Amino acid sequence: MTFDEAFAEIRQFWPGEMPFAFGHGAAAGRLAAEFGRELPADLVTYLDTIAPAEEVDFTTVGNPLSLYGLDRLGVRQDGYNWNSVTNEPIADWPAGFFMLGDEGADPVLLDLDHPERGIQKLRHGTGDWETGDTVADTIGQFLLCSAALHHAFEAFETDYITDDERGFNLAPQAAAWLFPRMKTWAGLYYQAWCADFDNA
Repeated sequence: MTFDEAFAEIRQFWPGEMPFAFGHGAAAGRLAAEFGRELPADLVTYLDTIAPAEEVDFTTVGNPLSLYGLDRLGVRQDGYNWNSVTNEPIADWPAGFFMLGDEGADPVLLDLDHPERGIQKLRHGTGDWETGDTVADTIGQFLLCSAALHHAFEAFETDYITDDERGFNLAPQAAAWLFPRMKTWAGLYYQAWCADFDNA
């Protein structure tokens, strides 16, 4: 999914101005130098024309998904590959991991060594960085699905989740809006976005 396709959909439901820089980033050159490699074209477009200037939080089932602002994007990520207390690198973090954000400390990233793997959400605290899921083929698809889930939680019922004898469910209006769209937008990754809900 291209950025144009993703934002055409997001504009249909996002209220007001979207929280992206849209042309004011110009960070790809700096970050390519930091990582010491050419960046994938999709990532260059994101960094130079879309990435938010400041961190943006999207509502999720648990912790918010924090999409990093331009000032936080970089080769050194505290707690993942860098210990700011000891001022030393942390072993076992692959050099090609480009973090876009995190969800409750679970890193959301693009592996520059394997960009064909798409956008991945890995799980911290498992003893390695191999546990997780691919959640989108492209950054555009990832942004659309993140924005859609956020919208489902924020734009419909106040109590957007019910947890009772019928299961852990997304509220009816939000569910009626989200699930059919996510089947199209998330495609193969529908379960990665909606498996938390028994009514998905």
